[in-house]
Amino acid sequence: MKSAFLIVCLVAPLSLIAQLSPTKVTDYITVSLPSDFRPMNEQEINSKYVYTRRPMALYTDYGVTVDFGINRGNNQWAQGDLNILKDFYKANISSLYDEVSFTKDAIETINGREFAVFEFVAIVKPEEDAITNESALRTYSYIQYTIVNNQTLVFTLSSPYQHIRKWKDLAPQIMQSVSIKKNFK
Repeated sequence: MKSAFLIVCLVAPLSLIAQLSPTKVTDYITVSLPSDFRPMNEQEINSKYVYTRRPMALYTDYGVTVDFGINRGNNQWAQGDLNILKDFYKANISSLYDEVSFTKDAIETINGREFAVFEFVAIVKPEEDAITNESALRTYSYIQYTIVNNQTLVFTLSSPYQHIRKWKDLAPQIMQSVSIKKNFK
């Protein structure tokens, strides 16, 4: 019995890694995504997101509940400004929600490139005078920013909070797989 438990404990983490598939997002960016992820269609994008600049890529699971996206930021940054960018975007993230609890706030090197990395749970509370009786919306997010040719690239994975147990382990694996070619345009 103990040996069966040990085998399950050793194999279970490998199953999380095994379900990721390398995905060529653009000619310059690859990432390993869960095998059940697919590109979002126009209707799904328009129903879930409002944007001023169309994202480079948006993927979702088949339930359209967990999303992974890549976007270019609107601001220009010098290559050496990652620490300033990190502080700027942390403040920006904090201002978007009623409550934010950061579990990661760091600069990490991923495949030879530095990223500002944030992992957090965010809460949006319903308006007090709202007509509907909605509860607070809680989400789990893992976001990383990098500077390439003075542009900000943003990689985001977001999930409903009730799925945090799965994504808390899987999101870092996905984000650690991001690879950007040196000749990115």
